[in-house]
Amino acid sequence: MTLDTKKTKKFGLRKLFRPTRPPIKEDDEKVNLSFLKKLATTKKHEDILTLIENETIPTVRDAWIAYFLKITKQSYGKGK
Repeated sequence: MTLDTKKTKKFGLRKLFRPTRPPIKEDDEKVNLSFLKKLATTKKHEDILTLIENETIPTVRDAWIAYFLKITKQSYGKGK
């Protein structure tokens, strides 16, 4: 029994030293599609943009946006 109480005490201390993050506002996490359209230079970029526009599930949409930004970052990095 003494081992169980020590574990709970450690767990309680973790909360003290690791404060919770403030909640993210929904307005901050939305990406403006007009900015993404300016970055679209190839057919592949435009296809991904249409997928982003038509997606209804927010987590899948965020994944497509992350993939789009990853690809555009790589394509711009090759020229330099």
